Amino acid sequence: MNVRSRGQASGAPCGLLWAVLAVAFIARLAAVQVFIGWHAPPAVEPAADSRIHMALVRSLLGGHGFSLFGAPTGETPPLYIFLLAGLYRLFGDPAAVRIVQGGLGAADCALLYTIGSRLFNRTTALAGAALLAVYPLAVYLSSLHLTENLFLPLLLLVVLQSIRVAERPSPAAAAVLGALIGLCALTRAAFLGFFPLVVPWAMATWGWRHPVAYRSAAVVLLGAAILILPWTVRNAMVLHTFAPVQDNGGLMFWAGNNAAADGGITWPTWRTWTATRPPDTPLYGWTGLTQGRANRLYVREALAWIHGHPRAYVRLLARKFGRLYGFTKSQDREDLRVPRPVVLCHIAVLVSAALGLVLTRRRWRSLAMLALLIVFANATVLVFSGSTRYELPMLPSLVLYAGAAASAAGARVASALRPMFAAPVLKEASPS
Repeated sequence: MNVRSRGQASGAPCGLLWAVLAVAFIARLAAVQVFIGWHAPPAVEPAADSRIHMALVRSLLGGHGFSLFGAPTGETPPLYIFLLAGLYRLFGDPAAVRIVQGGLGAADCALLYTIGSRLFNRTTALAGAALLAVYPLAVYLSSLHLTENLFLPLLLLVVLQSIRVAERPSPAAAAVLGALIGLCALTRAAFLGFFPLVVPWAMATWGWRHPVAYRSAAVVLLGAAILILPWTVRNAMVLHTFAPVQDNGGLMFWAGNNAAADGGITWPTWRTWTATRPPDTPLYGWTGLTQGRANRLYVREALAWIHGHPRAYVRLLARKFGRLYGFTKSQDREDLRVPRPVVLCHIAVLVSAALGLVLTRRRWRSLAMLALLIVFANATVLVFSGSTRYELPMLPSLVLYAGAAASAAGARVASALRPMFAAPVLKEASPS
């Protein structure tokens, strides 16, 4: 079934969209008030990343550069840190950050509506935007100092630009798409893993025999690489290692794949690291060992464990999926306790998204970007570790597919009810 009605897209009044954006903004401000507090410092937030991000902000504002513990670092991607530093330079208050992130959440819904209108119809777009406005994960994360708040709008811009490239391919449009993908990677380094999926996207869009597919993919990848290159050069010069964005990839790979792993992140300590002497630096490195050599050591030990314990590894992969689709933090050993309405909303979106995938299967070419984001999110979790947060890269796809299912269901219900409310046709009385 094609849920898009070309030329007859269902019209959603502009007022409804503005209402959705208002709900999105208010919901995110309410989350700040209920869960965190407007002026609460990042140190009290439940995510350890918030504390790392704020330490980097203090280093930048103090004139010490992108540093942790007094030394230059590539511990985390730079773009969100620069945004935070700018906001703290201007306002000096966590409340300003949380208000801006609430505004970005509302902008996310507007971008999703635009994408949905282009790929489906306005009814589906409005349903998807409404889901994103109140989706618990997106609402809650907006109150924290986490990269997801910048990553999601950039990701939505990637999807929107991919539609423009598909409709009117040109080197300039493809270069813009590549730059946006590069910005996503500079916000969350794991998005580097999306680079290989650019070629399948291009082949799905134009066909594997069409030269435009390969030209466009090449320009997109080149644009992304050019944007990332300055930070890669900085890492090479300052950290003396090849790290395109982040310099702890080997550590993160081991943290998700080792004998003590439970599907989340298990840090190497004297309890969990058994290969050699345990790490002895604050960032899980070794004194006298460069970060590059430390990463290679982590990768070697993780691969050795996988090779030596294939059955345990398969069970570990299942636990990663359980963490992704359940309710967990990356470093918790137990599920989070969440309200029943949140659980029901989460399950409803997942089930509806699966139904939407089935309903739109014949339009797989035009929806390839949405499907590939789902592939990317799941593959990233399999390689590294699982957490509810890591659902975010496929969140636009999930809510749009769920919106497509809701739109199709609504159309069927309306079609079934229409005869019941149709005015009866009176037959003319025949003349006597």
